[in-house]
Amino acid sequence: MKSHILRNLGSYRRYGAIGPLLLAGTILGACSSDEGLAGLGLGFGGNETEIQDGLRETIPYSVEIAGIDEQEGDLIAALEAVSTARRLQSRPTASRAGLQRRAEDDIERFQAVLRSGGFYDGQITFDIQEESTPETDEGRSDPASADDASDQQGEDETAGTAGDDIVAQADGPTPLVLKYQIDTGAPYLISSVDLVITRPDKVIERPASDEELEKTRLQIGQRATAQPIILGEQYGVDIFRAQGYPLVKATKRTVMADTAEKTISIKYGFETGPLAEFGDVTVNGASDVDPDFIAGYRSWEPGEQYSPDQVRATRRDLAQTNLFDSVIVKVAGPVKENGEIPVEINVVERKMRSIGGGVNFSTADGPGANAFWEHRNLFGRGEKLRFGADASSLEQGVSAEFKKPQFLERRQSLLAEANAKNNNTDAYKGSTIDSFVGIERPLGENWSTTFGVTTEYSDLTGSDSPNEEFYLAGLRGILRHDNTDNPLDPTRGTRFEINVSPYMSLTDKDTGFTSVSLAGSQYLSIDDEGDYVFAARARTGTIIGEDRGNLPSNKRYYSGGGGSIRGYEYQKVGPLDDEHDPLGGRSVLELGFEFRARVTESFGIVPFVEGGNVYARSEPEDISLLWAAGLGFRYYTGVGPLRFDVAVPLDKRENIDDDFQFYISLGQAF
Repeated sequence: MKSHILRNLGSYRRYGAIGPLLLAGTILGACSSDEGLAGLGLGFGGNETEIQDGLRETIPYSVEIAGIDEQEGDLIAALEAVSTARRLQSRPTASRAGLQRRAEDDIERFQAVLRSGGFYDGQITFDIQEESTPETDEGRSDPASADDASDQQGEDETAGTAGDDIVAQADGPTPLVLKYQIDTGAPYLISSVDLVITRPDKVIERPASDEELEKTRLQIGQRATAQPIILGEQYGVDIFRAQGYPLVKATKRTVMADTAEKTISIKYGFETGPLAEFGDVTVNGASDVDPDFIAGYRSWEPGEQYSPDQVRATRRDLAQTNLFDSVIVKVAGPVKENGEIPVEINVVERKMRSIGGGVNFSTADGPGANAFWEHRNLFGRGEKLRFGADASSLEQGVSAEFKKPQFLERRQSLLAEANAKNNNTDAYKGSTIDSFVGIERPLGENWSTTFGVTTEYSDLTGSDSPNEEFYLAGLRGILRHDNTDNPLDPTRGTRFEINVSPYMSLTDKDTGFTSVSLAGSQYLSIDDEGDYVFAARARTGTIIGEDRGNLPSNKRYYSGGGGSIRGYEYQKVGPLDDEHDPLGGRSVLELGFEFRARVTESFGIVPFVEGGNVYARSEPEDISLLWAAGLGFRYYTGVGPLRFDVAVPLDKRENIDDDFQFYISLGQAF
């Protein structure tokens, strides 16, 4: 295929060089005639306006491509894309001969396109005709009328010549139609794929195995189009890299056509270089971050056989630290005598400190704001410290988080966090302080787990728990899965989380319970760009071990509001007391569905339906849900979509629920 392309390019350059010579010869021939330059309309004795009008006169034309099956849409588009006649259609030629030269130039271009589509026996012809019009059709149907007109012109030659010229010039030249007729012939099919493997000690020539064909995305019997054949060579390089040859390179690709059988045989050549193991790691570009800490992110053990998957894993893990603007991990230099190949990690550090904040609003919660300060490299080894503050009419609090990566093991982090809040909701009022210390680590791709110890103090007053203090200690175990493409505006993927937290009292109160919750969301894009997305979510939970009245008010389940069921007030879905204040419950069930349509680059609409309920017992008495529906508007910014939602309760309760709820926040609802 490569040789065909080069031959076409060479022909194009050859014709481009001959064109100026032909023009020069024409001019010299005119100069040697009796008329000289005047014979070309370039003399100096004529009317200047008439000369310019003659130079500007061109023949418009249209282009048609016929003979190709309509199902070959990509092939037709490729032919139109390379056509000189099509590309220069807005700059018509001054003669039929000029249009013919453009058509002849297209022939070789079309043949190259046909071969790239697997058609090696394609035949291409073209024809140039005057465009058919009612006037020209009428004239062609009566030849005698043309003869009569000729005789009349001879009789009145002196009187009528000037007027006839004026009419002809006003009408202009008749448009032309350039029509290509293409017979593609039968497509050629791939009959064989062979590998010529040059190793340091020997050369092996053999057919590609079924596994290798699968990895190169090629199949025996498929049409021999150019792109899969070219890409197959790069996939072949990847195959040998995965086998431990970091310096492998493609040498020669041979494509042979059998015109009798209408088949193509492919032969790929590869020079593997020596088999290698991972060697020394060098870090470049680090100034604030400890180079040994960066090198510690390597996913391989010393002396382990080279693997491109390990290189990609190291680059991914370093990029996820948020310490660097760019990360490049690559082998450097030849394989040493001991069989090891050095590795370079090149980084560009980013700023290590940042501050930020946000605002939100809802008709139930009122206005809210949050702010944070963060340092991502506190002691030079990626330690992250973050302080935050949140304030709204329902809750005010401060928080602190610390994370130390590579704690005891490469992909393991130490977590520590503390929160202090003042609560003023319809469900409970008072203060809480909690803390957590634990370990976080990934479990394969897209999975992670967190496990540790938590303590909590609460002094809350609720509807059925007046003036109660709780001192709790417990464990927290979380299993997460997340393969979505964007944290604030996902268009594809799944999120899933299981949280198991057993608690016990640290005082004389005989309190012990376990909270278990499951939450998940799914995102399905119906177009490649992610402008139209179906999103769904679900949450369920249960508390085992204590009756509702013996549970701290803040450990019960609640539902309703912008983060759960829009359309109902915060925490108002579920059991209520006589004053219509939430009591909370020991189990919860929530569902939500959205259709996210990005109408323009900056604006989108989101119709949604949500439902849920909270139950007094640890298992729902029934699955009756309170439903709400609404319409959201999204304004897309560089950091995520700004959300405006309006929702109405479909199961409105008299003297409890408002007619609607309104929410403003950053990011999608889920």
